[in-house]
Amino acid sequence: MGLDNGSDNRLALVTPDEDLNKKQSLTIDQVVDKIYQGPTIKLFLVFWTAVAVMYVTAAETYITVFTGRIPYTEWTCVSDTCQSLYVAANISDSFYSETSMCDNELVAGTDFNWTSTRTTFSIDWGIYCGTESKLSLASSLFFIGALLGLLTSTAIFDKFGRRNGAIVGSFISASATLAGVWAPNYEVLLAIRIVQGYGQYMSFTGVYCWILEFAPSHLRCNINTITLFAWNLGFFLMVGLAYFITTWQYIFLAVAVINYVCIISLFIYPISPRFALVQGRDEDAKKILQSYSRIYGNEMSMESVDLVYKDRVQNFWEQIKDFKTHPAMLKRTLLGCICWFMCGALFYGFSFGWSKIGSNIYTAYCFAAVGNTIAFAVMTPTCNLIGRKKSGLVFFGIVVLSNLLAMPDVNFSDKWTLNYVACLIGSISVLAAFLLMYLFTSELAPTSHRGMIMSLSSSCARLGSFAGPYISLLYKVTDRRVTAGVFGGMALIGVAVVFFLPDTTGVRIPEVPGDLTSGTEYQKVENGTQVPNHEEEA
Repeated sequence: MGLDNGSDNRLALVTPDEDLNKKQSLTIDQVVDKIYQGPTIKLFLVFWTAVAVMYVTAAETYITVFTGRIPYTEWTCVSDTCQSLYVAANISDSFYSETSMCDNELVAGTDFNWTSTRTTFSIDWGIYCGTESKLSLASSLFFIGALLGLLTSTAIFDKFGRRNGAIVGSFISASATLAGVWAPNYEVLLAIRIVQGYGQYMSFTGVYCWILEFAPSHLRCNINTITLFAWNLGFFLMVGLAYFITTWQYIFLAVAVINYVCIISLFIYPISPRFALVQGRDEDAKKILQSYSRIYGNEMSMESVDLVYKDRVQNFWEQIKDFKTHPAMLKRTLLGCICWFMCGALFYGFSFGWSKIGSNIYTAYCFAAVGNTIAFAVMTPTCNLIGRKKSGLVFFGIVVLSNLLAMPDVNFSDKWTLNYVACLIGSISVLAAFLLMYLFTSELAPTSHRGMIMSLSSSCARLGSFAGPYISLLYKVTDRRVTAGVFGGMALIGVAVVFFLPDTTGVRIPEVPGDLTSGTEYQKVENGTQVPNHEEEA
């Protein structure tokens, strides 16, 4: 695909039948809308290979859940103390449990030996019972790294481009994962987790911004869902690798190799035309759009183009000052950040709690992955049918109701309980809300500040994600109803915040902060055609 660099601005396209001396001024959004003539297999492959680095994001996120799994049912007594407890339990297989091990303070190597056929770093490094919180820390530090990476990338994306930042981030995360193969102890693993998160979320956010800037206005919701579904494939990937690979170091190796391979596609594709314009590379932007039109099968001449675009301040500190100058942008960003925090805490609170909710870790996470797929399937039609804002209210509202539903003790069978079903529904709904926030925020943010705002918003989600695994520990230390009440209350805050955000359904993305209230650039799009919108933001 012969695309080349990108950024924001207005373009003019002239078809062969038009007067070559006559120039038509268009924004890049309008150019993309004109080029688009319907989906093609070639275009689908372009998008799916471009987001290849997203496939391993979920795998890297949850890798410690499986490589650090504590096999509480796979051990045998070796001391007289343990044997006497076993006899007192009527020599029942149910004796081999977390309760028996932890309540009686049995010591590995002294009172019992592990019998698991799978190696885990928890077994190797003696992490169990009173030290189980170390697993939550190992999971959570990934998001601290992600936070640092996102804060760094706020300047990188707008200075060096989304794609280039994604390449750097992918190499960092892949190399950190590879280093996990030789992690000698728990402390080194913690450092590796921070570096993993740093690189992976820089890569993830960079690719997402790149993709969205090539999306036709009326298909942003669809492309948002298709793009983020790549993350869900990583969820299935992690479950599959953990099930078939029995040595924890080899799981790290497999994920690292896959990550390195996925980076290749980023070298094939260009930076976005918006970024080229910001850098003053007008001709490069034309070449990118020219190649893009060929992929769509609707080639348009770029030889007579009038680039009319607004100068943008790409200095990081000047962009920060813009939040004070433009309170509308500040308000939206702050509200969005609250929603992102809630989504991160809720989703990862559910996700890292499946091993506590379900009886089998592989089955539980497989059902969670299926639930994620359902969330992807329902988000787009719901969003297209009732709009961004109403969808957010519905998704967060379902999370509130599902947590209320999880409180009663109702068993359908030995494996299926009302709590499990309600948590599955809640997980589906909160993921749908999370997916929506990616689209919602990217449409609320002006193009000139999108890299910064997406990174800041995602940073808030990482703070919530850090808290999520610790919230899931509440299943272990307190009554389940308390945990459900915490999750339900957080979802209710999400409902309140979305209520105060404007609806971006069918609205063209603003180019600069001033467009949010100018009534000239922030306009509705109907069937790919821009129409005036004179409503100013309150």
